[in-house]
Amino acid sequence: MQGSVKRWVGYGGLLFFVLIAASVFITPNAPSSNATVAKVVTSYHDHQGAYYVGAYLIVLAVIVGLTYFWYLREYLGQVPASRRLLTVAFAGAIVFAVSGTVSAGLNFTLAEGSHASNVTGTTMQTLNLLKSGFDVPITAAGSALFLIVTGLIVIRNGGLPRWLGWVAVVFGVISATGIVGPIGIGLWILLASITVIVSGRKTAVPIAADAPDL
Repeated sequence: MQGSVKRWVGYGGLLFFVLIAASVFITPNAPSSNATVAKVVTSYHDHQGAYYVGAYLIVLAVIVGLTYFWYLREYLGQVPASRRLLTVAFAGAIVFAVSGTVSAGLNFTLAEGSHASNVTGTTMQTLNLLKSGFDVPITAAGSALFLIVTGLIVIRNGGLPRWLGWVAVVFGVISATGIVGPIGIGLWILLASITVIVSGRKTAVPIAADAPDL
């Protein structure tokens, strides 16, 4: 397998996790959905810079993440039997990336609106309400689809240790609830990346050459 694919599955995954973790750490907690207009406007005005930085980090994470997901698709797609479901898994990754883009857009818009003279407090309150839950079902659907399908591929055909496949399925089911947000997919990518880096693909579980079509 080409070295670039290995590097992206290993180090690209780590970079993606770092960007996601940094965006979560830097971006302040948004005011609650029932916060007053004054509290909403003040909160975003006082933390304007942090929301800008958080938005840009998410955009970078989306770019790196989609590249990582594509290389992971190539990495696990050595067996023709896996390719069909890998396309489904990549579709889940795209949906997950859309949720990140929506989140970044809302962060940027709220940061801009906090000091714009033509944006009313009521508009800010509405945008804050959207931020509190608009991207949750998109994140849940995308991450659950990616994790569950990828987990089934690994369990069935290998390519990564099969325990990682079971972890992906469990994380996927939890992610479908919408409670954990991007945490489930982030943790799984971290585990998968570390596993690839440590093993160097020398001792990892081999892909089943005669795997049945899925």
